[in-house]
Amino acid sequence: MQAVAEVAKMWNKLSIRIKVTLLTAAVLCIISLLLFIFNVENAANIFIIPDNVDVPFNSDASFTFDFDIAQRIFRTNSFYTLIIFSVAGTVLMWWVVGKVLIPLNKFSKEIKKLDITKINDDIHIVKSTDELGDLQNAFNYMLGNIRDSYERQKRFSQNAAHELKTPVAAIRANLEVLYLDDEPKIEEYKEFVEVVNRQIEMMNSIVTGLRLLSNKESLNLEKVRLYQIINEIVEDLKDKISEKNQTVNLVFDNRDMTVEADRVLIKQAVFNIVHNAVRYSRENAFIEIKLRKSLLSIKNHGESIPKESLEKIFEAFYCVDKSRAKKYGGSGLGLAIVKEIMDRHGFSINANSVENEFVEFIIDFKE
Repeated sequence: MQAVAEVAKMWNKLSIRIKVTLLTAAVLCIISLLLFIFNVENAANIFIIPDNVDVPFNSDASFTFDFDIAQRIFRTNSFYTLIIFSVAGTVLMWWVVGKVLIPLNKFSKEIKKLDITKINDDIHIVKSTDELGDLQNAFNYMLGNIRDSYERQKRFSQNAAHELKTPVAAIRANLEVLYLDDEPKIEEYKEFVEVVNRQIEMMNSIVTGLRLLSNKESLNLEKVRLYQIINEIVEDLKDKISEKNQTVNLVFDNRDMTVEADRVLIKQAVFNIVHNAVRYSRENAFIEIKLRKSLLSIKNHGESIPKESLEKIFEAFYCVDKSRAKKYGGSGLGLAIVKEIMDRHGFSINANSVENEFVEFIIDFKE
C-alpha cells in the first residue's frame, strides 16, 4: 500500500502534458502489440500450412496455392483489425483522458456554485501540483483579490453614504432649531444659511471626489511642467498659507522638467497633497517641496501619521483620527483621489512619517 501511495504521489506531481503523453504512449503500445499479434496470427492462418495437413510431393500428385486470394484475405482481415483496434483505442483514450480530467470537472462544478456571498473560502478540490493545481492556486489568488475588492467597495459605499448623511443631518438639525423659534431673528437666519452653505460645500466636495474616483475616461496627455504647476498651486493657497504664517520652500534640481500627463488631473493630485500639508501643519510651520530627478517630495511639519495607518491613508474615507478630521474638515477623499490619478498615469506615491515631526509624500513620476 505504501508503494502504491508513493506512486500516486509521484503521479500527482507530473504535469498534465506528461500524464497525457505517457497514457497515450501506453495505449499506442498496447494497440501496436495487439495489432502485431493479430496480424501474425492472421498471416499464420493464411500462409503457413499446418503440421497436420499432408502435402503430396510425388510426381503424380500436384499441390496448388492461390497467393492472390491469400493476399486479398490477409489485407481484408488486417483492414478490419485496424478499424476495430482504432475504435477501441479511441474509446480507451476517451476513458483515460476522462479519468485525468476528473479533478478539472469537479473544479468547474465548484466554480459554478460560487456567488458573491460564497467567496470567503478558497477551493481545494485539486490535490495535485500539475497545471490543474496551478490553475486552482491562480483562481484562489484571484478570489482573494475579488474578496478584498468587494470589501473595499462595500466599505466605500457605506462610508460614502455616511459622509453624505452627515451634512444632511446637520442641515436638518439646524432647520429644526430654527422652527422651534416662533420669531427667529435675522442673525439666526444668517447663521442657518452659513451652516447650509458649509454643508453644501462639503457635499459638493464629496460628490466631486466620487466622480473623479469613478471617472474612467481617457487621459488628455500633454507635456506638463511640474515647477509651473506647483507655483500655481502655492499661489492658489497663498491666503491659507498667510493665515497660518507658514513658509513654503521650493527646491528643484530642474525647473524645466516635464512629465507626460493630464494637466488637470495632475494639478488636482498635487494640489490635494499641498493643501493637506498646509491644513495639517502648525502655525509658522515650514513646508518643503523638492524635486530630485523623477521624485517629487512634499514634506510638512505638524500632525504625524501612525505607522500602521500609512498604507491605509489612500483608501477612500479612511480617517487616521476622527477628532482631527472634525477639527480640520475635509471629505476624506483627497488622498484616495491622488492615488487613483497616479495609478491611472502609471506613477507611484508613498508616504513617510515620523511621530510629532513630519509627514512626507513622495511621488515618483518615472513610468
